[in-house]
Amino acid sequence: MADRPPGKAVSASPEALRARRRRSWVSVLLVLVAAAAAASAVWVLLRPTPVQVATVSSGEAVDAVYASGVVEYVRQARIAPVVTAPIRAVLVEEGQTVRAGQTLAQLDDGPQEATALQLEAQAGLARAAARRTARLYAAGFAARAADEDARSQLAAATQAARSARARLEDYRIKAPFSGRVLRRDAEPGDLATVGKALFVVAVPSALRVTADVDERDMGRLRTGQEAVIRCDAFPGQVFPARISDITPQGDATSRVFRARLALAPDTALRPGMTVEANLVVARRPQALLIPTSALKDGALFRVRDGRAQSQSVRTGVQGAQRTEILEGLKAGDRVVLAPPADLKDGDRIAVRP
Repeated sequence: MADRPPGKAVSASPEALRARRRRSWVSVLLVLVAAAAAASAVWVLLRPTPVQVATVSSGEAVDAVYASGVVEYVRQARIAPVVTAPIRAVLVEEGQTVRAGQTLAQLDDGPQEATALQLEAQAGLARAAARRTARLYAAGFAARAADEDARSQLAAATQAARSARARLEDYRIKAPFSGRVLRRDAEPGDLATVGKALFVVAVPSALRVTADVDERDMGRLRTGQEAVIRCDAFPGQVFPARISDITPQGDATSRVFRARLALAPDTALRPGMTVEANLVVARRPQALLIPTSALKDGALFRVRDGRAQSQSVRTGVQGAQRTEILEGLKAGDRVVLAPPADLKDGDRIAVRP
């Protein structure tokens, strides 16, 4: 390109002017885009985080120990024979009410009856011999040793006869107490064996729950404490109970103790049902309560001047819905529910309804 002569202006072509104008507009647009991005970033950083809040309230806090258990009769017996013999007759049916000492079944006692009769006959002979020897001894025709021997033989024969007669009672299966026959596993002709239960008898008017309690909670339990029972068979219902007994020894393998819970006589629960129990240790009627969802890793956010303020607290009884606050809050304070993961101390917040 030739050098321009000094002092002379060179006019630009129309295409060059249009190119310069396009570059100017591009520069302006880039500046505007950058400014908009910066403004957007500032707005995102400064905008309040939408949250839901709840107010700290006063209410009753119940400190309870959880346990699971089974409903059962307070008094129940599995009745099994102490001898092996065929069943001659069954005298009761399932559901029948029986009295104490009533015979439920009769076993075949023929051989034992024969033995008892034989021993009673031998006792009669020994009795006659002892009387005869006593008369001879009194008349001076028998020695004293003979009289004493006859008396000893009579005592032994009498005792053997009594024992044989008493053993006949083992062939009669009797109710140990008044109650209802819950189960009958005996039929005439079956062979009754030692230790195998033939009947289950219980007192139907008194029920209880036998609950397994973790050994770590045993130091907090006492007889007489109230309990609340829940059962899947009655959703939404609770049944009152009270600790009537605590077993003195636990299971070293499962590390649990047993607590007996007395139920009301008119309870709708039935024997054999599995239940869940809350054993009430203490009640605090004026406790501070917050929704449990406000807690996150043992801490929470308190609402103050439109910002979220991190607050450490000391909790007491904690349930699925409510948690007791012992320190760190007061009644009327507001806390953030289910704090967002990115919420930080000092962040501005907007309360959602």
